[in-house]
Amino acid sequence: MELPKSQLRQEWASAKRRERRTLGIALGVTAAVFLFCMCWRYNAVYYDEKFVPIQYAKSLWLALRLLIANLFHLPFAAQGEALIEATDSVIYYGAIARLKTTAMALVAGAALSVAGAIFQTAYRNPMASPNILGATAGVKLGNVLVVMLYSAQAYDHIFLRYRYCYCFTALCVGLVLLLGRLAGGKREYSITEMVMAGSIISQGLNVLTMYLMYTLTDEDLVLYQEISMGTYLDTGTVSTALFFGVMAVALLPVLLTRYRMNAIGMDPSEAASTGVSVGPLRLVAQLCGVLMVTCAMIHCGEAGMLSMVVPYIVRQVVGADFRRVCIYSVLSGGILMMLCRLLTSFLLIAGEAIPITFFINLALMPVFMVILARQKGGAQ
Repeated sequence: MELPKSQLRQEWASAKRRERRTLGIALGVTAAVFLFCMCWRYNAVYYDEKFVPIQYAKSLWLALRLLIANLFHLPFAAQGEALIEATDSVIYYGAIARLKTTAMALVAGAALSVAGAIFQTAYRNPMASPNILGATAGVKLGNVLVVMLYSAQAYDHIFLRYRYCYCFTALCVGLVLLLGRLAGGKREYSITEMVMAGSIISQGLNVLTMYLMYTLTDEDLVLYQEISMGTYLDTGTVSTALFFGVMAVALLPVLLTRYRMNAIGMDPSEAASTGVSVGPLRLVAQLCGVLMVTCAMIHCGEAGMLSMVVPYIVRQVVGADFRRVCIYSVLSGGILMMLCRLLTSFLLIAGEAIPITFFINLALMPVFMVILARQKGGAQ
């Protein structure tokens, strides 16, 4: 029995309203988590007042006024130092640092989740991740080489880490894509051979990384662990600008083309019938995913499980449409990363911060085990 057009329009309008309402709730929850995480003092165990929303709000308002005054050369800018001292310089600079930290955690979590959604769609594998192309192995090798060659300078010289990490990641990813293309023959690519090549190359780079770790001094080994596990986060001006700049370059093309991204999971012949050139789109999507993962790992440490589990869960809830998976992965991954970064700020062991990767894996490991159990049960 066919429904009349008027009823179909009503159903469609009702579905759109529900979708907008759901998205509005998700955005509201993300904003609330962001504000909550931002208002906690970093290393809050050292302070009597740990949650300071009013003080941080006043400090950020002052920072905004000073920024506008400096940009337009207003007389108010000359009073900056006096106003900061009157507000309490510790609170003022703490608010700015906390804003940067929380914003970087939000964007890093969003980028990792979107990258996972891209690879799961492109390879038609619900548990795929950027590890398939060996991106994470290249970052690990780059970090350990920077620490080995430059020691403590690896903390402050973010350009060195970018140079080494992106060079090895580009080398690894380029080699995997080339091998997959050659193995595919006349076809566009061969997924099986590409995955095998990525696994072999990743294992080789990981072995080399482990060997180099054993040659590090005790101080350099601690430094490498802090960088690779996300304990140390550089919130300097140059580091922050690089992070948001690279993330914008990688995230914006994916968000703008999210309506067409379902095509990257199709066969070339099927995609051609829809008028979408799937080859260049798939390549651009994967390169954007690699850029996101590499940048997130350089700044926030290894959190590969997030890029694998979060988009899978989102897909189970909202369906396989990449447009919806992309948006809700951004919000879910950002919320999880912000909460895990918050935990590192007031849960210390012997006065030392716990790595953010510990909290992420602790939160996602049970979910991952449940997913494996469900897949096994479904297979039987």
